[in-house]
Amino acid sequence: MGAKTRARTRTGWSRGLTAVLVMLLVSGCFAPQGPTFGDGHSLPEEASRTPLPVRPGPDGTWALNRPDMQLLGQGRVLARLKSPQAAAWRTTLPDELRLTSPVFGAPHSAMFAGQVWVAGAGAGDRGPSVLAGIDAANGRLLWHRAVTPGSRVFAAEGNVLEVICRTGSCEITAWPGSLGASRWTRTVPGAVRVLDSCGADALNPAAPQPEPCSPYVITRRRVGVLDPEDGGVQWVAGLRPPDGVVDRIARDGDRTVLVTAPAEGTCKATVAASGVGSGEGDRGWRHTFVWDQPQARRDPRSGCRWDRSLPLTLGFRMVLPDAKGALLIHPYFGTLHPHRRLARGAYLTSQQPASEQTLSDAALIRRPGRPDRRLDDSGSDRVRPRGVSSSALFLGSGFWQDGHRLVLLGDEDKKLWSAVSSCQAYAHRGLLSYCDGRDLVTLRPASDD
Repeated sequence: MGAKTRARTRTGWSRGLTAVLVMLLVSGCFAPQGPTFGDGHSLPEEASRTPLPVRPGPDGTWALNRPDMQLLGQGRVLARLKSPQAAAWRTTLPDELRLTSPVFGAPHSAMFAGQVWVAGAGAGDRGPSVLAGIDAANGRLLWHRAVTPGSRVFAAEGNVLEVICRTGSCEITAWPGSLGASRWTRTVPGAVRVLDSCGADALNPAAPQPEPCSPYVITRRRVGVLDPEDGGVQWVAGLRPPDGVVDRIARDGDRTVLVTAPAEGTCKATVAASGVGSGEGDRGWRHTFVWDQPQARRDPRSGCRWDRSLPLTLGFRMVLPDAKGALLIHPYFGTLHPHRRLARGAYLTSQQPASEQTLSDAALIRRPGRPDRRLDDSGSDRVRPRGVSSSALFLGSGFWQDGHRLVLLGDEDKKLWSAVSSCQAYAHRGLLSYCDGRDLVTLRPASDD
C-alpha cells in the first residue's frame, strides 16, 4: 500500500470516527446528564402544586393511586389530576362503590385497566356484590352490574372474572372489562378453589405482578392455569395439591409455587412447587412447617400467628414463617440450595413500600429488642441514616419518610432538604409527590448550583 493510499485510508477512518462521535453526541449518549434525585447533591423544586382532590386513608395512602394516570381514589371520592394529556375531574361515588382496599377483588377496591374497575359491596356483604366501570377520561359511570352472592372477582388480561365455587365444581364467568358484557362461562368439575395469582392470592399481594398473569384452578388432585381468553385449563404437570386449603399461589419463571393456610389447632402448613422445565432449578419440592409470624397477632379462627396480608416473598427470596425460625429459600432452586433460617422471633422486613421492591431490595432482619441488621451482612453496619427511626420508610433516591417527617439525604447522609407530609409520599417517573397541608406537591430535581 502506497503512502497516498495509507493517508486516504487514515483520513477516511478519521472522518468515519468523527461522524460516529457526532451521531453519539446528537443522540445524547455523551450528552451531559440532568439532575436526578439520588445523585447526592441535586435539590428538589416544585414542579406542581394543586389542592389535594382526595384525602388519603388513615394510614396515609390511597386505595387507588396510579401516578402514571394521575388517578387517586379513597372513600367515596375518585379524582384525576390535571396533566398535559387530560383534564382534571372529581366524582363522588355511591356508598357501595367506596374505596378502602388497595387489592382489587376485595370489597371496596379498584384498579385501572383502560378504565377504572370498582369492586363494590353493600352493607354486611363479605365479598364484592357489585362491579362497575368508570371512564378515566371524565369520571362517568360506564357500566354497572350485580355480582352473584358468595363469588370472588379477579382481573386477568383485560377481562373481569366472576368465580363462584359450590360443592364439586367452580363456575367462572368472564367479560371484557371495557364493556361489562358476558364473554364466556365455564364450569370446571372437581374444582374446589380458583385463586388470583395476580392480586389477592399472590405471595406478595401488594407488589407488582408479572405479565401475563393468570388465575389458577385448584382441584383435590391437580393444579391448572386458567386461560382468561376462553376458560381453558392447562394442568401443571407433576404438581399435586398438598393436604389442607391452598391459600396462596404464584408463577415463578416456569415454576408454580403454592402455600396452604395454617391448619386450625396445629398451625401446620405446606409449601409445594412444580419442577422447572430447564436450567439448574429443582425438579419439584415441598416442605411442611408450623406457621408462626412473630409480627402478627393470633388469628381467632385458627389460633395461629397468621396475617394473610403479610408477604411471603421479599425480592427474590421466599420467606416461610416457621415456628423454629423463619426459613429463607430461593423458589427456583428450592431444596437444591441450603436453607437459611433466622433466629426464633426474627422476621424479614423491608424499608421500601411493596410497590417499589425489586430484586435488589435490601431486606432487613428484625427481632424485638435488637437493632435491625441487613440480611446480606454487607456494607455499613447502619441499616438506616442517623436520626431515622426503625419505622422509617425508604422511598428511593435518597428520600426517607419517618412519620410525617420527609427528608432528602445526599452524600454521607447530609440532609439536603426536609418537609412535613400528611400522607405517605410516593415516587414516580423520577419525581416525588407529597401532601403539604391541603395541597398535593410534586417535586422534580434541580441543580444545586
